[in-house]
Amino acid sequence: MISWFARNHVAANLLMIGAMIAGVWTLLSDRIPLEVFPDMPSRMISVTVPYPASAPEEVEESIVLKIEEAIQQVGSIKHINSTASSSGGTVVIEVEEGKDPREVLDDIKIRVDAIPNLPELAEKPTIQLDDNFHSVITVAVAADMAEADLRRLGEQIRDEISALPGITHAGLSGVRPYEIGIEIPESTLRKYGLNLERVSQAIRSSALDLPAGVVQTEAGDVSIRTRGRAYTGEDYANVVILTRPDGTKLTLGEIAMIQDGFNENPLLARLNGKRCVVVNVMREGGQNAIRIAESVKEYIATAQQRMPDGVQIEFWNDRSKIVKGRISLLIQNAQSSLILVFICVGLFLRLDAVFWVAVGMVASFLGAIALMPFFDIAINLSSLFGFILVLGIVVDDAIVISEHVDTLRQRGMSPLDAAIQGTKEMAIPITFGVLTTVIAFLPMAFGASDFLMMFKPIAIVFILVMLIALVETKIVLPSHLAHPVPGLSGASDILGPVHRFSERNLRKFVDYVYRPALRWCVYHRYTALAGCFGGLIVLCGFFFSGRILWIFFPRVQSERIEAKLTMLDGTPFEVTDAHIQRMYEIAEQMRKEYVGPDGKPVIRAILATTGTTRLTWGSGGSTGSSHVGEINMETYGPEERSLKVNTVDMAADWRERIGTIVGAEELNFRAEIIRSGDPVDIQLTGTDPDELLDISDQIKAHLATYSGVFDITDSLDSGRNEIQLRLKPEAQSFGVTVSDLARQVRQAFYGDEVQRIQRGRNEVKVMLRYPKEDRKSLATLETMRVRTASGLEIPFSRVAEAKVGKSFTNIKRVDRRRAMNITADVNKSTTDPAKVRADAEVFVRQLMATHPHIQWSFEGEARAQREGADAGKWALAIILLGMYAMMAIPFKSYTQPFIVMLVVPFGIVGAVLGHLFHDMPVSSMSVCGMLAVTGVIVNDTLVLVDRINQLREETGDLKYAVQEGGRSRFRAIFLTQITTFVGLMPLMFEFGSLIENSPPGISHMLVWIFGDNRAAQATSAQFLTPVSVSMGYGSLFATVITLFLVPLCYLAVDDLGKLLNRLLGRKPQPMPVNAEAAAI
Repeated sequence: MISWFARNHVAANLLMIGAMIAGVWTLLSDRIPLEVFPDMPSRMISVTVPYPASAPEEVEESIVLKIEEAIQQVGSIKHINSTASSSGGTVVIEVEEGKDPREVLDDIKIRVDAIPNLPELAEKPTIQLDDNFHSVITVAVAADMAEADLRRLGEQIRDEISALPGITHAGLSGVRPYEIGIEIPESTLRKYGLNLERVSQAIRSSALDLPAGVVQTEAGDVSIRTRGRAYTGEDYANVVILTRPDGTKLTLGEIAMIQDGFNENPLLARLNGKRCVVVNVMREGGQNAIRIAESVKEYIATAQQRMPDGVQIEFWNDRSKIVKGRISLLIQNAQSSLILVFICVGLFLRLDAVFWVAVGMVASFLGAIALMPFFDIAINLSSLFGFILVLGIVVDDAIVISEHVDTLRQRGMSPLDAAIQGTKEMAIPITFGVLTTVIAFLPMAFGASDFLMMFKPIAIVFILVMLIALVETKIVLPSHLAHPVPGLSGASDILGPVHRFSERNLRKFVDYVYRPALRWCVYHRYTALAGCFGGLIVLCGFFFSGRILWIFFPRVQSERIEAKLTMLDGTPFEVTDAHIQRMYEIAEQMRKEYVGPDGKPVIRAILATTGTTRLTWGSGGSTGSSHVGEINMETYGPEERSLKVNTVDMAADWRERIGTIVGAEELNFRAEIIRSGDPVDIQLTGTDPDELLDISDQIKAHLATYSGVFDITDSLDSGRNEIQLRLKPEAQSFGVTVSDLARQVRQAFYGDEVQRIQRGRNEVKVMLRYPKEDRKSLATLETMRVRTASGLEIPFSRVAEAKVGKSFTNIKRVDRRRAMNITADVNKSTTDPAKVRADAEVFVRQLMATHPHIQWSFEGEARAQREGADAGKWALAIILLGMYAMMAIPFKSYTQPFIVMLVVPFGIVGAVLGHLFHDMPVSSMSVCGMLAVTGVIVNDTLVLVDRINQLREETGDLKYAVQEGGRSRFRAIFLTQITTFVGLMPLMFEFGSLIENSPPGISHMLVWIFGDNRAAQATSAQFLTPVSVSMGYGSLFATVITLFLVPLCYLAVDDLGKLLNRLLGRKPQPMPVNAEAAAI
């Protein structure tokens, strides 16, 4: 096949052009969705039972426990997490990996629907699989106008955005739900001989629409319907409550205060000091995130022009920017890599060969893009990460073949014969080298855990590009090398002196430096091997002792700084808002101070919220949390601001300026992207909440002793005051039951939901209760009347007593046991989270010795790391076995694969040394680069060992074979490794300041090679730095390791074989000697 395609350049070109056209067509036809993060199939099923104004203990007992018992026998459940609060109960079921969550959902629905006795006032359970919507961009609408007017404007903008092409989901947040409140004082009820129950029944009976059937006339069927439903406060004011004996009517408007507005739970959102509402724009399925964001921004530009004065429309938290940044980075890095590779390889190889190597890289990328839809891979952060990862090594095989073909041409072969023979000689080591690299990424491509799902697109893209590059290298490239392009050949002839100069100096280095050094190592191989492996052991000791910092997931600065405040439950809204306002003022002061030399501020906008949190992540009008608030500062990207400052440092500065807030249970600051969980998260489960609280206090005190550990808190609140009602013994003589008391007190203070009506897209509750001022006083409870079924009105104090107690605001349960989490953040630049957890584990184990009934575990980041390690054990076994097989087959040996496998750890050593040089911790991102480096090392090692085997077979002299093999493959190995390093230089090094401070001529040249380096400074590029450092320095170090350690390991394995033969009494098999080759 190689020979046929080399002679038929038309077929080879058509194959290459077809792959490129297919890739371009796939991009232009929208067959690949463009998203921010990979779509991961949801494994979370939620069961929600709203039960407003209830006690968490009651919700736990009457709702949560019943649901947990009902579903405990359902198969394929991994974990059950439950929460009981004053608003209802929620049970979240995590389905095991690899199981169909929809089958589990159907089973859960059947069992929950069969629960017979949920509370009467609880709403119907909602059972659903978590939706697959992903937030793309948020639109904030700010204006100094009334709440109702601002909401109507927000609804108008939401509807207009939803109508834009390609947008199907936009939700309104930062608003309170509509509600019609009907308030009647106790004195009025007594005046007219009414009670809330009777008023409620009158409203339900009068304000309704009711179909009455169909009249079948000769002309056709005519439907009958009674119309009487009320839709506005005015409609309800006209509802008749009673008719007097004299025929006069008493309407609701005469006895009640009716407010047609919003519910009473306060909520206030402000953008740059102005009240605002926000519209969260989502994507689903195959929708394009960048196009959605661009459509929204275009809409904002046009809508702002027709808005009234004082109305401000801004976009917020554009998540598509990350994808655009990654795409820009890929394009810029590809351009820089091509130029640098072109220069490096062009110094030694013909210009036409270098050109076709570059074209082959483009064809490989486009071919992979054409195949992505068949593997259900979208363009997102992970898949783009895969393209950038493979960028540094995709040309290695093409360089090896081109170098060998060039060598054969220098020996006098024709271009056609050199291309055919050179490709055939390199085909086996290159093929199995690529397959070995593919095996290294294969477990990641088919992993089912949440941890591996983020890496799956990386692995599949990497594998596709490498396999297509292999086909291109073996079929298309030989045809191009066999038929030089006249123009490029002429240019190569012009550059002949440059080639000869480079080649002459490289040969001098090989002859006068490399060969003598290798010869010394060959004759002192065990001394050299002892030095190499001794250094490896020392470095391992440094790493495992913690002197080299390991972080599971690197802390990458975000373009948003978030501060979340949680006060003691029950804190008045006004108190919480005063603290939020002070935090906002400090943020505004920081906006004025953090300004670059060009006068551009670092902080773009500030969004403050009181009454709810995570405003820009969902839709709806979640309210009712007067004790919480949040402030978000959105900054310009690192590539956009002239002031060099890290948002993590800005968050620390903000924290210091705010100081301690009296009454705050929790004050957390976040300025990082993609958080895998809290660095320290200790989960306790048990049955006694007081015992859990006591243990929590001790653990928090211990964590506070560590330097670099901050934001220490727990999930078990201190509780809120509660009035507990009990019937007096004499209540029975009046016929008052517990049900009567509870129902009437609930109607008076929380309210009776009389109706729910639909007004347009909004559902409106109609609530009947006492006036708000009466509900603020405990005296109202003492003066209220309890009505009996016979019509008696009895003072509350005669039949019931009230005691003040404490109750939890929410109760958390994990796997059917009460649970709490102690969490803390860690300054990862100075403190190793793993070391903190290890030290804390010793303390917790000692503490738990006196609490045997309490179970505990590390969650958060530690759990993600644990799951990743569990998956990694199997992956490592598969990788090692697969690599061994892929090397044993071409070597036709059971022992020679160990030569390669002994060398692989030294590439990882180079990667770790690179992290030390850049003062950077090793992380899971670094591991991706190490896997790629493993492929580079294996590929070059296969090429070298294959050559040594050829020379050994030809001459029978092993020492000569290893020395000559190193010399003959030096240029190929040097070029592949150096091109990998220089191709990654734009990601490893900051060239911005060098470009700015260089003379104009040099500056223009650097810009031509590296661009303006803005993309490399972007937030999206920060993930790639550990990967590029691992690959770059690993490949650089691997050059030395491959050229020296492989020959030494080859000799050592051969010596070991001879020793075993002597011990077993075997006679060594003589190697066949090619006399002609031996004479050489």
